[in-house]
Amino acid sequence: MGFRKEVQDALSYYVYGLVDPTTKEIFYIGKASGNNRAFDHLSAKNKDETEKEQRINQIRAKEEEPRVDILRFGLDDKSVLEVEAALIDAFGLEKLTNVVRGHNVERGRFTGDQVVRTFGAKNIELSSFSNPCIAFFVKRTYSPTLSPMELYDATRQFWGVGDRAREVNEDGSLIYSTALAVVDGVVVAAFDIKVWLEANSTMTSRRDLLRKEEGDGNNTKKWEFVGNMIPDHELTNARLIGDNGEKLNATQIGFMYLN
Repeated sequence: MGFRKEVQDALSYYVYGLVDPTTKEIFYIGKASGNNRAFDHLSAKNKDETEKEQRINQIRAKEEEPRVDILRFGLDDKSVLEVEAALIDAFGLEKLTNVVRGHNVERGRFTGDQVVRTFGAKNIELSSFSNPCIAFFVKRTYSPTLSPMELYDATRQFWGVGDRAREVNEDGSLIYSTALAVVDGVVVAAFDIKVWLEANSTMTSRRDLLRKEEGDGNNTKKWEFVGNMIPDHELTNARLIGDNGEKLNATQIGFMYLN
């Protein structure tokens, strides 16, 4: 099934939802530009089955077929990104099978308290503190609707860290024992790292198990840490500023050693 050419032209840029007909719930939100991308999900064959594909298979096991709903159409190339991201934020990433929130999440959903903290965040220069930390850039998987456990799992999994992350002091404690969850340069949470384990060694609230992080085009071994949240860490809600006076930007590998 799909849209005829004249229908595709009429839709232009559009945002769509995949609907479970047994519950009437939207379980995936996407965007397209005058094509049949909305229906491609229903015919794709992927050996690495995602939660979206699992949901589709579960629906078909009940002898039903997922429905495609058009949520907004006639958009331009910029507004389609905004509408998609806004709808994902409104539903909550944890209630969808989408892996990431979408584009321009720095202007996305925040609680009132988070808005105050983010835009009123104090600037802290990296050179002003000496304790070794690892900053994990979780912008793509972060959502203000995440529970503390979901935020913990989003921060600790799954990273291609090397031996440096697991180096220890003479007493056996990790040198880099503090993990910072960073979104657009602001520390949203801090964790005390107890130990690093191979990925998928522990239970998790995440659905996208051992997925390849965007930009990681190799087969780097993935790791996860076990630790505890540090509720009153001095850097929580602070904006990290580099030596150039700019906010700390994400790296391609998704993390950065500080000090």
